[in-house]
Amino acid sequence: MEEYWARLVEPSGQLGSDYWNYFAERMAALATIPKDAVILDIGTYDGNVLLKALKKTGRHGFGVGIDIYEGGFQDGLAEAKKVGWEEFVSFVHMDANALGFPPDTFHAVLSNFVGWDHCFDFKRMAFISSNRMMSEIMSILKPGGQIGIVSWIEQCDIEWFTGRLINFLPENEKQELKGITCYGVENPEGQKVILQSAGFKNIRVKVETTSFISPDMETWWRQMKQAANSCFRKVSDPKTLERFKERVQADLQQFKNPEGIRFSKTISIAFGTKPK
Repeated sequence: MEEYWARLVEPSGQLGSDYWNYFAERMAALATIPKDAVILDIGTYDGNVLLKALKKTGRHGFGVGIDIYEGGFQDGLAEAKKVGWEEFVSFVHMDANALGFPPDTFHAVLSNFVGWDHCFDFKRMAFISSNRMMSEIMSILKPGGQIGIVSWIEQCDIEWFTGRLINFLPENEKQELKGITCYGVENPEGQKVILQSAGFKNIRVKVETTSFISPDMETWWRQMKQAANSCFRKVSDPKTLERFKERVQADLQQFKNPEGIRFSKTISIAFGTKPK
């Protein structure tokens, strides 16, 4: 059985870069988490998704967050302690392509924005290498357990920003930016193929478009410097960036409302179940 549906969520009530928190909430809300669940969060960083999902267990479950980058672990542990969940969570430095857990360990595996373009071409809708990560996930899930993945479809603010930057630069510098991607663009059809090829059943794919508001120009600019960092690194002249910032500030008026600067982001959330 497969299910597909979509909806527009606006306004989200989220300000600025809180979109990471918002999409973590969405994953946790939509995932099937039993009361006694053992949960694995892949690409956990600071455990944002993991801690939200653990709330559904009512202190009867346990969560493991893994990442190849350990920079967010201390923040995650601090947040777990703050809310009294330190005994129910663990952070582990681990590569998702080599999950060091016994088979049939987890009731749910969650993965927000990890990306699958390392093994799947979303334009050609074909695998370019073995789907090792999903095979590992299938192995460590319990029969009847659920996998949940979230991917970007479109980030309108980044698309608008990079387009304006390319048009602003002189011809000899445009080529430096063409072809640069600030985030991995995927699609629900590709997610379904990835899950089906690994043997998952009861696949559901949900598309959501959510509006987010940055309260002012400086906040929005800081967010772009983080989200579109690969573009910023290609512009070495600070004066060029300052002139571009002035141009952008004028062009942004079309996206302003009384609350601030408004752009939308679209994600695809896919779930599949391991056969019993």
